[in-house]
Amino acid sequence: MAEISDYKTIRDALTPQQRSEDMYMSIDPGFVHIRKIETILRDFGGMEYIDKDIKALPELPEWMKRVRIDHIYTNHIVSLCSALDIPTLNEALGNENGRLFSSIEYTQPTDGVWEGGHVATYIKPQAAHGKYTVRLSYDASRVTSDTVKGQLSEGSELAIIAQYAGREGDELIFHPLVIGAPWLAPKSDKSIISSSEAPWHSHEFFENFVEDFDEFSKVKDEPKPEDISIMKDISESAFKHCLGEIISEQTVKDWGGETSDHYTANIHLNGQRTTAAFLLKGPAKFSPMKLTHLGKNADQIYRLAQEPAQVLIVQHCHDILSPVRATLRAFAVRPGESRRYCLIDGRDSLRLIKAYDKLDRALSLSRKSK
Repeated sequence: MAEISDYKTIRDALTPQQRSEDMYMSIDPGFVHIRKIETILRDFGGMEYIDKDIKALPELPEWMKRVRIDHIYTNHIVSLCSALDIPTLNEALGNENGRLFSSIEYTQPTDGVWEGGHVATYIKPQAAHGKYTVRLSYDASRVTSDTVKGQLSEGSELAIIAQYAGREGDELIFHPLVIGAPWLAPKSDKSIISSSEAPWHSHEFFENFVEDFDEFSKVKDEPKPEDISIMKDISESAFKHCLGEIISEQTVKDWGGETSDHYTANIHLNGQRTTAAFLLKGPAKFSPMKLTHLGKNADQIYRLAQEPAQVLIVQHCHDILSPVRATLRAFAVRPGESRRYCLIDGRDSLRLIKAYDKLDRALSLSRKSK
């Protein structure tokens, strides 16, 4: 059997069934602010469970006990954030509200982490929220993991739960509660992805592909097209209409206040019914999708994320560039209960309508709409 590291992408590494498993995004902590976490958990009666878990620890060397306690506090604050639907940083910036955020973010290189003392780590949000700079302010002596120290020093992708502390001009200041590596774990012992394989995928695990959905499963038998130029002749409204026919739903015309182009509660992943919100982009700009295709500050992805959907789907008639994928992932995936995300580029869009014999239908509807 090939090792998981032999594969280039999760699309190649896992089957649709494996990609659709129920997994949990936790944090392997390197920074835990116990006092601040206790203050928050106490308001929700959480300290009773913390004390119970600590009391259940076996006799351990002091350093190991300290690590275990950090994990206990981390697991409980992650669970609380998930239960309260605490927003990701991008969501919090988008609605300019929220005292906490819980998400996976890119940090810029931080000076002074190895020396200890007060430091400032700046975060580069995925969406182009040019209005604000985001700063984590904390005591580096609380960073107990050399790995996390190195990641903060050099700049890295880290799982962060942080509390709003104030504002200085256009700079928003947060105090971190937890900083660590995103850590993917199976929810069930019956998982077909072993606990040793799961961490390789990290937060990318929550990406699904068009063929993963039961309603679109015929796509896997449709060859990848070499030429997608025909997609420039298929209007967004025609693609949307054909999409509705494939999933046996009516679609409505776009209107100015919409948060998505289509919402469905009748789509399935590996036999499990789920909800999905679609953002569709036609050939008005027949070119690779950049964040500039998605409105000012990529606010169309922000609006899509406001839908009560378990899957966020972005479709485009051409290629979809990596900043769009990273931004969609930043809105969907967070520590705790993550949502899933899917990108359907021009190749997969063409495969979809061909697999379900909708190509001629889409072209006909496009000509009629001109």
